[in-house]
Amino acid sequence: MLEKIKSNIAPIDFGAPEGIPRNSFILLSGSAGTGKSALVCQFAINFMRNNEPVIYVTFDDDPLSLIKIFESFEWNLSEYASRGLFKLVDGFSFRLGTLKQQNPLVIKEIRPDDMTSLINSIVDLINDIDSKGLVIIDSLNELMFSFDLRGILDFVRTLRAIIAKSKNIVTLATLHVTTDALVELKNNLEYLVDGIIDTRIDPNLQELGIPIKQMMIKKLRGAPTNPIWIPYVILNDGVHLVDQQKLAALVKSKVKEALGGLNVQQG
Repeated sequence: MLEKIKSNIAPIDFGAPEGIPRNSFILLSGSAGTGKSALVCQFAINFMRNNEPVIYVTFDDDPLSLIKIFESFEWNLSEYASRGLFKLVDGFSFRLGTLKQQNPLVIKEIRPDDMTSLINSIVDLINDIDSKGLVIIDSLNELMFSFDLRGILDFVRTLRAIIAKSKNIVTLATLHVTTDALVELKNNLEYLVDGIIDTRIDPNLQELGIPIKQMMIKKLRGAPTNPIWIPYVILNDGVHLVDQQKLAALVKSKVKEALGGLNVQQG
């Protein structure tokens, strides 16, 4: 039986109570501000805390900006890199030319406009990983500038086969859903990937001044899920589950306040 692992991220583990199968390719999607970066970093740090290696391919941010996200939670990447647990692949800095700054945590630089080289570079890095660890692709959006829909689907299909299915390594790819074209990409990916984690900000809670983010594990092959919107917050030490009863009480209080102190009836 294929091993299932806990993410040790409370809202994720609530949504997938028996864990995530090791051979999963998971798509983490949502619009801006929904907490995807914090979730990805929390995934990475929790794997490394369990002595499992992480390969982080960054297209969206330069290495220093990414490292600062980890540091904002007081997570020291240098410690894990020195133990061979953190391998940062830079797919961003090629565009900087002479302005590019060297970073000691970067083990490889790649260009996202050469599909064959891109796949080979990622696959080469997993040869020393034996059925454990995490590969992060952050994000698939960058590929939209160089490839058509079929090319991106082939990229995901290939990595899923080689990394997730052949090596039993959890693979996590992010997608910032901001345009109709990206919604179309997500719709095409949904049948292909093993897991889908959607994130959002509830507009009704936002109007009440409650800064709560939500996630739903929409799909997870080989494992049961609680496919409901799960509230969470990002604090200075990472991602935390919100107590639903306390949230309901807070919403009731806010509604009562908005109504000028009138009693709010149940039902």
